[in-house]
Amino acid sequence: MTPALDLSGFGGIRLRVNGDGQRYKCIVRDSYDWNGIAWAQSFDTTAGEFVDMSLPFSEFVPTLFARKVPGVVLDTSKLNTIQLTLSKFEYDSALNPSFREGPFELRIDEIAAY
Repeated sequence: MTPALDLSGFGGIRLRVNGDGQRYKCIVRDSYDWNGIAWAQSFDTTAGEFVDMSLPFSEFVPTLFARKVPGVVLDTSKLNTIQLTLSKFEYDSALNPSFREGPFELRIDEIAAY
């Protein structure tokens, strides 16, 4: 998104979602670099139930192609992407423990900064 969001006055992202029991990732980006760092935080859903969760910025994991990147700091004053994704991988080649092939469903009621 342009211009980038300045969320430096907030502690994280709040989600209200109704999922299918799988683990998803919330991804934010603080750079427009096409192959830049994606800051990810995994969250679990409960099939058929709305779940409220808070994802603190301090717990987002810096990744490049699902591999952790050491020594970088998330700049919450210039967030340009918020993405929810279903991934077969967790981090550093570990598999998502609840991933299953086929159809998936994630209903989004709210995405907000807190």
